[in-house]
Amino acid sequence: MDFTTALFSILTIHLMASISPGPDFVVVSQKTLHQGRKAGIFCGIGVCVGLLVHIGYSVAGLTTALGHSEHIAQGIGIFGGSYLVFLGYQSIKSSFSEQAEVVVNEGSKTETQSAFWSGLIVNILNPKAAIYFISLFSIIISPTMGAEKLLLVIVSIIAVQMAWYLTFIYFVTIPSVRAKFNSNIYLIDRTLGALMAFMGLYMIATYTFR
Repeated sequence: MDFTTALFSILTIHLMASISPGPDFVVVSQKTLHQGRKAGIFCGIGVCVGLLVHIGYSVAGLTTALGHSEHIAQGIGIFGGSYLVFLGYQSIKSSFSEQAEVVVNEGSKTETQSAFWSGLIVNILNPKAAIYFISLFSIIISPTMGAEKLLLVIVSIIAVQMAWYLTFIYFVTIPSVRAKFNSNIYLIDRTLGALMAFMGLYMIATYTFR
């Protein structure tokens, strides 16, 4: 398989993975719908920084070490699942608060920082990402690949991920679309919170009883 075809293949695979309702997409959706466009973008940036961490150790071969260390992988999985449960609980709890505002504050520095760290932590504490990226890069990486091509692959993956987030965030924050969400914002928040908590509990169970 030539480089161009391989690159197109992995970008297509990664786009499909990005669109699927995993923990990353759920937390970006929750931040966008509850806190606004700016928070959603910063959450997406946090996810992308987490991707760089996973890509870095995958390319460096650290995934092999994790694969041979059951306790490390198990600990990361349980801790990551617990954080998802915590985020889900916070989301559901805030949706029942009488003081919660439907109108978001786009200028809050604290909210954008919190959104960034939420995206980063959710992504970086997902041990399944290690398997995913080592599998993805196995399609294209070879001993003869130069640093320029490898850098192009990494930048392209991050660009695809962020492009999808920006498209989604822009769409759901269009005033006419946002107006349809406002009347159901608490229901959406509870649904996304429950989904995050479910994913977290599933991760905890998977890595506890594996």
